Amino acid sequence: MIFVTVGTTHFDPLIQEIDDLVNTGKIKDKVVCQIGAGEYIPKHAEHFRFQPSIDDWFEQADLVICHGGATVMSLLQKKKRFVAIANTVLAGDHQTAFLSRLAQGVGFPWSREVKDVGPLVEAALNQPAPSINLPHLADELRKLV
Repeated sequence: MIFVTVGTTHFDPLIQEIDDLVNTGKIKDKVVCQIGAGEYIPKHAEHFRFQPSIDDWFEQADLVICHGGATVMSLLQKKKRFVAIANTVLAGDHQTAFLSRLAQGVGFPWSREVKDVGPLVEAALNQPAPSINLPHLADELRKLV
């Protein structure tokens, strides 16, 4: 199962792209989307807006698709496979800077382009979860702040 989460905000272009990939058969797995405050309602995937916790969804998922927020840190800690797509319209595109810098030290599939999610999902499903070196990560995060 693939779990898609956009947090408490909205990321309609990502949800719509995932829905299109399911519709065209490019994603064959079951997909569940947490759509937050978004307006786009998926037609080809299960969805919900919010739940008190999404940890159970993380545990069940073979792969998580997320934006460039705190979820990335949680997934690295849980050693889960994931794809991150920066939501470039939020707060001065800070997600691109965060994901770019973090990926240099940790190495995980990400993009700032929603259209890249299909190939990134395919690649991520065929590789192990990214590993994290905590002392190295702490140094990388200090550079970001």
